[in-house]
Amino acid sequence: MSGLRGLSIRQPWAFAIAKAGKTVENRSRGTAFRGLLAIHASQIYDEEAALPTPAALSLLMDAAIAELRGTPDPALTRGAVVAVATLDECHWYADCRSFEGTSERLCTEWAMTLQWHWSLADVRPLAEPVPCRGQLGLWTVPEDAERAIRAQLEAK
Repeated sequence: MSGLRGLSIRQPWAFAIAKAGKTVENRSRGTAFRGLLAIHASQIYDEEAALPTPAALSLLMDAAIAELRGTPDPALTRGAVVAVATLDECHWYADCRSFEGTSERLCTEWAMTLQWHWSLADVRPLAEPVPCRGQLGLWTVPEDAERAIRAQLEAK
């Protein structure tokens, strides 16, 4: 195995990455890492989350309704890897390509000021969440979980 890296993210933000077009993860620190990244939904739910787009909120509501009907969306799972993405860039908020002096026009509606923006590309939700324990910061996905993740990616 190659040592797949993971990043634990609270729900509903992990769902937003997997299904709602969230292409930036806001962090207090930058990273030099580039490459394939497992998006791990942590056990903690962000009760104060406010999704910035009506489309994202609609997708989350549809997923919540499906869960109430007994057909939960795998991307809403907690304590598991729900997607993979390529971390292809990391920049400070003021370095957004569309940032103009004192205006706060950020690179995407998901971006926040005073944060590092971890840019995510080629997001691929997993059909079956892969349970594993997360950690703070970047971490190495356990080998058994990595095998299960890669098997799903190869099956697509």
